Amino acid sequence: MQSVMPTKSLPLPKKRLAPHSTVRRDLLCVFAITVIAGLLFARFDFSEFAYRWTRSAERFQLDELPATLFVLATGFAWFAWRRYQESQQELARRRALEEEAERLLADNRRLSMQALDAQEAERRHLARELHDELGQYLNAIALDAGRIRDLSAQREPEIHRLSLALMQSASHVYREIGGMIRRLRPIGLDEFGLPTALEHCVESWRERLPEATFTLTVEGDFSELTDALNITLYRLVQEGMTNVSKFARAARVEIYLVRAPDDAARTGEIVVTMADDGPGMDLSKPRRGLGLIGMRERVEALGGEFHIASQPGDGFLFCARVPAQAGRPDPSEPNEAALPAKSAKSER
Repeated sequence: MQSVMPTKSLPLPKKRLAPHSTVRRDLLCVFAITVIAGLLFARFDFSEFAYRWTRSAERFQLDELPATLFVLATGFAWFAWRRYQESQQELARRRALEEEAERLLADNRRLSMQALDAQEAERRHLARELHDELGQYLNAIALDAGRIRDLSAQREPEIHRLSLALMQSASHVYREIGGMIRRLRPIGLDEFGLPTALEHCVESWRERLPEATFTLTVEGDFSELTDALNITLYRLVQEGMTNVSKFARAARVEIYLVRAPDDAARTGEIVVTMADDGPGMDLSKPRRGLGLIGMRERVEALGGEFHIASQPGDGFLFCARVPAQAGRPDPSEPNEAALPAKSAKSER
């Protein structure tokens, strides 16, 4: 079984010094420079030299210059202290804004997940309706047409021809409905799990793109994932296949789905990587399609990371890392389903 190709890790940000540590360091520097200056002035008798120099220019009152410089230095110290306090207030305000932005971003991701869940629930419902209602009626039409064909094979040639046309139309509509159901809801995802659904997806693309070569590698346990995570991983591969059909129809495509084992320090993560040796693309140029943007939003809504790499003539690769526990409700958040009952009880 093939292993997942290595991905470059992002550089860690350098550790910043705390503001109080910076202030203490600057104060130590000032005190050290002051002590060194005092020792140098004492060594070269700077005060006596300044006295002799200013004494000859008494008419210009240069002997009052030290006191004036002391007042100026005091004013600068007061000015620096005021600017320091303003900078601290601005820093606190920016931290509050960053915390508010993080909270809003988390709320936005939560709302995005709720919207995706509602969309997938509607798709699941529509797929069931198409399969249960229209599928049964189309099968009934095909059976009735077959019965008419058998009864009129030798007696009524025209009826026989019309029954054959009716059966062909019913078969065509049934195939189209099957394609719609597969696009709305992955076949086998609810019954057999993610790996089986992906194998069925890859097999269907093998039939559509006979010139391309597909390899699917699955490692790890995917039996206890949330529906949101399952559908996100499936949609990533599905969108990647769509891009291959548009830009790399004769490429060699490799798909890796790996779940890292859980440890005591953190929960495991799931990595899905898809690479092809097609014509590639220039990532510096703006793209008109929204497929990659949708893939990134799906992954980031679950708290994951999404990276792409490509160069003209050098293929295309995307890698998504998602926590294995993504999509599960946060224990710290209140149970929204219990809130109406609780409020109704308080009203009584």
